[in-house]
Amino acid sequence: MNYYFPQIIGLLAVVLFACTTKNHVNENDFNKLPSKENKWIIALDELSDKEYPFNPDISIRHSKATYPSYKHLEINRNTDSTFSFTFVPKNNKDTIKLSEINLMEWIPTVCEQVKQDEYLTEIAIINQEWNRHQVKFVEGDFKIKSKNTSNIKRVDLARNCLNAYLWEFIAYAEEDSVLKPYYHAWFNFPKNLYAELFEHRNGLKYEKFSHELENWIDPQSKVVDFSVLRNIKSETKVKFENLNHQSYPLVGERKKKHSNIIFPKNTTKIDDFLTDSTQFATFSPPGFYNPKDPRKTKLSLLKYPLEIIYRDLTNETFELDVRFLNTDSTITTKLIVSGLRKEDIPIISVTDVNQGWMNSMGFGNHTFYESYEHCIKHSSIQSNYFAVLVDENNKWLDSHFIGIDGPLLHWDYKDTNTLHLWILAFERHAFVGHYTIEIPQ
Repeated sequence: MNYYFPQIIGLLAVVLFACTTKNHVNENDFNKLPSKENKWIIALDELSDKEYPFNPDISIRHSKATYPSYKHLEINRNTDSTFSFTFVPKNNKDTIKLSEINLMEWIPTVCEQVKQDEYLTEIAIINQEWNRHQVKFVEGDFKIKSKNTSNIKRVDLARNCLNAYLWEFIAYAEEDSVLKPYYHAWFNFPKNLYAELFEHRNGLKYEKFSHELENWIDPQSKVVDFSVLRNIKSETKVKFENLNHQSYPLVGERKKKHSNIIFPKNTTKIDDFLTDSTQFATFSPPGFYNPKDPRKTKLSLLKYPLEIIYRDLTNETFELDVRFLNTDSTITTKLIVSGLRKEDIPIISVTDVNQGWMNSMGFGNHTFYESYEHCIKHSSIQSNYFAVLVDENNKWLDSHFIGIDGPLLHWDYKDTNTLHLWILAFERHAFVGHYTIEIPQ
């Protein structure tokens, strides 16, 4: 998740990508469209390996991943909040249709308890746009017109973690009994529809937030009023073990994105990342990794975990408050992860860490890579979840500037009273924290 546009000079990918967008609706025409438009035809943009040589899916994708190419997306309105998406290919085969999709869960949302605080409302909306929301549709959730010639078994729809309107479509096909990325395209979500759904969802004027969402403007650092977010029933300072002297399993997303770690190279332990020298490949508009524009971090702030406080909350959820000292032992930073439900967290081994419960930093966010069924059942508008970094005075800190994406949690499969807390690095390239915590029963 990066909030700076990639440098143009030397970035062939960006130049070539810009050339593919000529079929888009002219942005100046959006204001002329009626507020209740019922159909949109949107160009799909594709990047070849030459245009996007740093694509982490290259190493794991389907052997026929470039075919078929899709020429456009059709969005049709069913109701005020439900829509059908039809991805139309150039060769008239494998037309993919998602029907009756409730798009409200893709729209940045102010959850109920946050609405009473103007500052929290602002950073909640911005953080939801800043964090990827990718939802998977499995067989039965989508239809393919005519024969499924490519053996497509899964389709993902993502609002990516950049400026407003930047969305993605990914199809997965089975090969050698494994689902592999088969097709990936980028598209601009219609601006007028986005604004309409935002106002319908939140009861707020979109124009109040549009400049920040469209131009990636960082909010001011102000005090977070935690009293409006949750009520504490009890709290306990708990025992924990710092496992940052160990490495982490290089599988799944960590494996395919390993090449996007710019510095340090050849790490042997998590501690190697906990300096301000750590850099990752930037995630740049419209949604690709760019190691030529390194993303700097401030991970020294998380160098020394000082204590962990466990809190039971009145809404039958719990909270973790992890306090760190920086490398000079002069600055205190707090990571607070709240609204957690014990039953949602899986019991797994460390080797299966990628199957853990994971979420992004922010307020009311959806979990990473959830199914459509899970997405609808866990509406962001009623969510108690939040994860935030603050300083010792409880002033909000931009987690992206520091270099983290959010928490990953799982119970230890040998001792279910022990909770593993992992900290996901920027863009989930690595883990930059691992602690085991003894949870009170």
